[in-house]
Amino acid sequence: MQKANIKAAPATIKAKDRNAVRIIELPASKMVWSGICPSSQSKDDETIRRFEQWFPAQDELLRREHIYSRDFLWHDTQAQGFAWGLTVTEIPEDTGGWEVMDFPGGLFAVVNYNCEKGDRGPIDAYYGIEKWVEKSGCFVMDEGAGRHIMWHMFNPNAAYEAMGYGQCDQYVPIRIKEATK
Repeated sequence: MQKANIKAAPATIKAKDRNAVRIIELPASKMVWSGICPSSQSKDDETIRRFEQWFPAQDELLRREHIYSRDFLWHDTQAQGFAWGLTVTEIPEDTGGWEVMDFPGGLFAVVNYNCEKGDRGPIDAYYGIEKWVEKSGCFVMDEGAGRHIMWHMFNPNAAYEAMGYGQCDQYVPIRIKEATK
């Protein structure tokens, strides 16, 4: 987590750009996760399918505490694969046989985008965040050491089918840029 007593560099975010990116802090927590599924395998990999079948019931239980889902998909560049995880406040009795890991949490720059198969939504969203962070004056990118770019599709399947596209949030890890002396 970011230290509160850091002297931040001054913000240079123009008024017209203030609604372009949300800054949120996710708490460090436990995460039940799928493990790494090699990038060379299809997103329809058996591991991802099994995790997708397990987590909705757990997510429904967790929504009693919070409104939004807690599942995230990410690509681990070092391991060269995708993973899917569900953050939990307490480790559930039924982990579906999945491992539990420590999720480091921290600050994230978040944007939403529409996603269709084969589109550039996630790539454009990332470059938009990267540019916004550079121009912010007070944040820097903070990828690495377990801090991955993550995605979450937040619309329900019924809405996805009705609209013909999904709506996603992209979470890019950032930290506060310290002021130079």
